[in-house]
Amino acid sequence: MPLWLHILSLLLAAGFGVALLIRLTSIDAALWQNARIISKRLQIYERIAPDLNRIYCFRRYLGYWKEISPPDLITTKRWLDREVNINRHLLSEGGRRAYLDFMGLTFRTFTGQGEDAKIRAVVIQDLGDRRKHATYDRDPGHEFMFDAEDLPTDYQIDVASMMAMNGLGRCVGLRD
Repeated sequence: MPLWLHILSLLLAAGFGVALLIRLTSIDAALWQNARIISKRLQIYERIAPDLNRIYCFRRYLGYWKEISPPDLITTKRWLDREVNINRHLLSEGGRRAYLDFMGLTFRTFTGQGEDAKIRAVVIQDLGDRRKHATYDRDPGHEFMFDAEDLPTDYQIDVASMMAMNGLGRCVGLRD
């Protein structure tokens, strides 16, 4: 084989090697960035998911609902809204929309100038009486924190909660 052909094949092999190395480096950088984004989303999920469950339990009279006072629930809503708003660019639009749909079913917002959101639930139902069964110090003013007009069904709450949790899960790469 002539020397020039040998040199040309070495140069071509080196060129392909450099091109492959550059491409692999860019793939590695993209994977590293994606891993960091998923890690951040997982941190967001770990902060948000327990409080979404808290709202769900309170609304559906499940689990530890007796321990959650209405003012605590309103505070939880504010905190969640802040977290989701701050991190909206890291969450998928579908996950954010599912969160907003769940919150819309569980709270009535814009109830008056300077007024807090109202909890879309009843104080008494077949599963419990928030006035009698609560383990927190009850205040008669708590009843004004509820709005029992045009309540969603338990099924609607169940579906919206599942959609919100699944939406958050998809943000971190989990599949239904």
